[in-house]
Amino acid sequence: MRNIVVIAFAACFVVGCASTPRQPPSGPTQAAEFALAASSFERLPGWADADLAQALLAFTRACEGRRARALDAALPGGGRYGGTVADWAPACGAAASARGAERAFFEAHFMPRQVQGGGEARLTAYYEPIIEARRAPDAYFSAPLVRRPGDLVSVDLAAFADAYDDQTLRGAPRRLTGQIVGDEVRPYPRRGDFNPAPGSAFAWAHPVDVYNLQIQGSGRISFPDGSQARAAFAAQNGYRWRSALAALRDAGELPNGATWSALKDWSNSRGAEATRQALNADPSFVFFSEEAIGDPSAGPRGAANVPLTPLGSIAVDPAFHPYGALIFVDGEYDGAPFRRLLVAQDTGGAIRRGPLRGDVFFGAGAEAGRAAERMNAPARWWTLLPRTIPIS
Repeated sequence: MRNIVVIAFAACFVVGCASTPRQPPSGPTQAAEFALAASSFERLPGWADADLAQALLAFTRACEGRRARALDAALPGGGRYGGTVADWAPACGAAASARGAERAFFEAHFMPRQVQGGGEARLTAYYEPIIEARRAPDAYFSAPLVRRPGDLVSVDLAAFADAYDDQTLRGAPRRLTGQIVGDEVRPYPRRGDFNPAPGSAFAWAHPVDVYNLQIQGSGRISFPDGSQARAAFAAQNGYRWRSALAALRDAGELPNGATWSALKDWSNSRGAEATRQALNADPSFVFFSEEAIGDPSAGPRGAANVPLTPLGSIAVDPAFHPYGALIFVDGEYDGAPFRRLLVAQDTGGAIRRGPLRGDVFFGAGAEAGRAAERMNAPARWWTLLPRTIPIS
C-alpha cells in the first residue's frame, strides 16, 4: 500500500513481521532454492470446499490494473515466474462472467504448482485502521499525518549495478531512500530526528493511532462531521521497521499484553513526552497522501496499484512472486484450517523473507483488526499459473 509497508497486527510484533504498506528490507532477500513443482487441483487441501468469490474479485481487479500493460510485458512487480500479460489475457477476458462458477473458471484456465523454497514459511494478516482525526492539532490529536517531503528521493541501485556492471551493487538493497542535501544524497532523518515542515500535515490524530497507520501502511481517517478520507501510503524514510510496541513489551511496560489498546492506555497514562520517546524506538517513518474513498468495500491500493480485496489479497515477497499471481495457501486460523485462494497485490519489508511468507489483507475497521491479530501460522503455498505456461 504502499509501494509499501507491510503490516501486520500484534501477532506480527511477536514474530517480527510488518506489513502494508511496509518497510524496505535492509539487505537482499535470503531464501534457499526456489522452485515450482508440478501439482494438481486434487492435491490442494480443501480446494473443493474453498470460498473463491473474493479471489475472483481480487483477480478481476488485478486484470484491470494491468490493462494498459503491453501484452509481451511480464507481470508487474518482478518475481521469478508468471509469464507475460498475454498468457493471462484469456482468463482475464473470461473472469467477468465467472461469478457463481468460480471453481470451474479457475480449473479451466489454470494449473497449480507447489511453491518450494527457504526463508520464513508463515502467514500473518493486516488491515486498514479507521481512526479519529482532526484538521488542527490539540493536546490529544497531536501527531501529524505528513505528506511526502519534496527532498525525499529514491535511488534504484539495481539500475546503477547494470550501468556500472558492478557485482557489489547487485548484492545491495534494490532501492535506497535518501534526502537531497546540497549536491549530495544522504540518509533521510530517523523518526526521532525528523521535523515536519510547516504546512506538510493534512490531519492530526492520537500518536498511537498514527503509528498504527504507519505500521499498517494506510488507513481511513474519520472527522467529527462524519466524513472520512483515506490516508494512503506515499513514501517511507528508508529505515527498517522496528516495533516500538515490542520494545515496550520487552521492557516490561505492557504486562497485560502487547496490543494497540494496551499501548494507547500506556500512552494516555504516561503522557506525550514518554510516548514520543517510546515511538522513537522505531526509526521508520511513513508519509501519506490524502485520498477520497471511492468504493467503501474496497481496501487501499497495494503495491500493485489496485484496490485490495478483504480475504482476497495477499502481500508477498516480490523477489519471488509477481503482482497478480494466484496463491493458494494451506494454513491455520483460530484452530481451524485456513485454505484460501488469494491474489498477490502488495508487499512489505517484514515479509520480504522468502517465497513462503505472506500477509493476508483482512479488510477495514476494528473488527478486521481484531481478526488480523489472531492470524499467525505456518502454511504451505501453491501458485496457479495459466495452462499455457510450461513448468520450467
